Amino acid sequence: MKLEFVKSVVDPRGRILFCKYGHLSINIIETKKGFSRGGHFHEFSSIHFLLKGDIIFKTTDIKSNHEQIKKFTAPCEINVNANIAHILIALSDAVFIEFFNTNYSSVNYPLYRDLIEKQLH
Repeated sequence: MKLEFVKSVVDPRGRILFCKYGHLSINIIETKKGFSRGGHFHEFSSIHFLLKGDIIFKTTDIKSNHEQIKKFTAPCEINVNANIAHILIALSDAVFIEFFNTNYSSVNYPLYRDLIEKQLH
């Protein structure tokens, strides 16, 4: 088994490299200072490894509406449970790797996603 490059996407926030290793999806994500990623939730858990930078990581449990805000500095591991809306805000240029072992799907969480859309437009 080898690491397979799937595609690369670039926008004003930075670049995402989408890769596969067997059934495991591995996304390498660059985020420029001041920009955000996420703004959604998944029906599966995911793991993020922050390799570079400082971020604010906001999460909201979509069932209880309880929000948590934490600051993370690389290197560190961030686990996101299923059905937890999340947004990453880069305080400095940041790089993280995201892992999951299911088909990707997400549901936008308007409170967070609207912040990202404003940045992009």
